[in-house]
Amino acid sequence: MIGSISGKKLEKAMTTVMLVDDHRLVRDSVRTLLGSEPDFKIVGEADGGIEGLSLARRLQPDVLVLDLLMEDMNGIEVARRVRKESPETCIVMLSMYGNPAYALEALLAGARAYVLKESAPKCLVHGVREAMAGRSYFSPPLSQTAIEAYREMLDNTETPQ
Repeated sequence: MIGSISGKKLEKAMTTVMLVDDHRLVRDSVRTLLGSEPDFKIVGEADGGIEGLSLARRLQPDVLVLDLLMEDMNGIEVARRVRKESPETCIVMLSMYGNPAYALEALLAGARAYVLKESAPKCLVHGVREAMAGRSYFSPPLSQTAIEAYREMLDNTETPQ
């Protein structure tokens, strides 16, 4: 509890989190990790993008932890749709790919954080907290500077029409 007003106790607000990953082991591990945080509450899980999008529409979580590549609908497309329909939901992309192109695409789709599956568990927790605070987060070795440099390189190589 964080205090009281006129004798009424105030509860610390819980951050609601939803997980979408097509690998059960990953979902189970992420659920255990984030569920152990005292201010996070796992409110739903999906094993694919289509189911995840439907569930996110219904649950409206504070945070959506989303796998980048899934068979039925990739995380980029899910992120685009969630950002359009529920802009208050923070998206944290979880990926095994450290390529700046994927991270940039995730950001353009609306993700606030890009966390590599090879990262230490604390990186995912930190990424969720940074996203909730309205800041970007990238797992090492990715960085905001690297993503911006990659984007600038792409802009400079585009041919004028």
